[in-house]
Amino acid sequence: MKGLLDADDASRRLTIFHRGDNGKHLIETRQDVTHIVEAAKILAEEPPGKDFRLAAVIPQTVLDQAMLEGWFHDKAKWKAWANDPANADFRVWKGRL
Repeated sequence: MKGLLDADDASRRLTIFHRGDNGKHLIETRQDVTHIVEAAKILAEEPPGKDFRLAAVIPQTVLDQAMLEGWFHDKAKWKAWANDPANADFRVWKGRL
């Protein structure tokens, strides 16, 4: 299973730079998350530990978004992200946070 969770694989990410008419720059990052979704499915089959329960596998693009938008250290925002049905494919533990 080594390497299965390597979310920073550069071959799976695409960064696009845009320059707007207003002189501002926009950076768009897209990531193929197929391997991350598959890793979450595999990890979901493992019994949770007594002291630690992995809730989700987070794509690098989501981590980047959290940093840029200022909610990287906000536990409530992470709970909302993890409990959002749109992110269910990234969940390892299916309970609510």
